[in-house]
Amino acid sequence: MSDEVSREDGHRTFGLMELAVRPMWRGNGITRRLHGTLLGALDAERVLLDVHPASEAARAAYRSWGYRKVGEAIPWDGAALHDVLILDLGRAPTRDGMPRS
Repeated sequence: MSDEVSREDGHRTFGLMELAVRPMWRGNGITRRLHGTLLGALDAERVLLDVHPASEAARAAYRSWGYRKVGEAIPWDGAALHDVLILDLGRAPTRDGMPRS
């Protein structure tokens, strides 16, 4: 990952883990609405998440929502290699670097 992608200031990035919907509820737009509601409440420049490469449905959804792959990582001890994705929210920080209120 480039230095610019990995640069962090404590406010720049929101980390999202384990956004999931039970199989019987999939295909109804629930995950998309949850994701949209969560992002609407954020005051960050971007969202970072890890997704298992075998999770094709999740990867396809994230791509359709604008996420792009920026690298790979093992998110915890014993985990498989995951794709690291970023979604740029287009929200520039304030001049002092603090999040907008």
